[in-house]
Amino acid sequence: MKLYEDLIAAIRALLPAAPDKSCGFDPALCAPPGDKNAILFRSDTAFELGGSGKASVNCTLFGAVPGARDALALYGKDLCELTQDTAFSHLTLVQLKDESEETLRYEKLQDIAFCQFQLYPKGYHIRISPAACKEQVRVANAALRQTPPLSFLNVGCSLISLLKTQPDVAAVKTVFITDPAIDHTALAALARKAKQITAAVQHTFEMNSLDCASCKMKPVCDEVDGLRALHFKKEEERKKHDT
Repeated sequence: MKLYEDLIAAIRALLPAAPDKSCGFDPALCAPPGDKNAILFRSDTAFELGGSGKASVNCTLFGAVPGARDALALYGKDLCELTQDTAFSHLTLVQLKDESEETLRYEKLQDIAFCQFQLYPKGYHIRISPAACKEQVRVANAALRQTPPLSFLNVGCSLISLLKTQPDVAAVKTVFITDPAIDHTALAALARKAKQITAAVQHTFEMNSLDCASCKMKPVCDEVDGLRALHFKKEEERKKHDT
């Protein structure tokens, strides 16, 4: 999807050529489900991803997944290798089955992105702020002492399994980043831009008249070819309807 194409390229440019770990989706690797109402106290926590004021990024983008193959990747240390709070970015790329107007509606994109709020791996307590594009995670001591210990591969497979329950999702790649050498601040800026693009898609579908001169989304549309194309398509449809 060209709406997010430049952002996806910018994210790839910030990452090393190869991840530290990667694998295809395997349902057998899904993390054991936990209790969504459970509370993980700090005294029972080994560390917090994005904790202690460290960078914290959450972003869902829509575009072509390489090979249209469900997969996950890790840049940096896995959970069992971490010993203290660390910077954390979690990026998910979703390929849609089609790019029809109905699929691209804001509600559909949000339904897909919000699947992550149904993710409750045992011993992995997620707190996501969509408005701030942040994700913080408390990891339980018990989850790291189990055999085998909880891994990002387990969490990633659980998320992919959830996302594939959405009828419009064709493929998913989810990426976890704990490497402090990667520019999490730059990733955060790109995540905020992705949020602006999704909001601009909503605005395009909601407006009866697309007047660029007075539109608050014009700065975003001017930067994204896909948004301009969507805008002109909607304007042509409106003119045909009016005639």
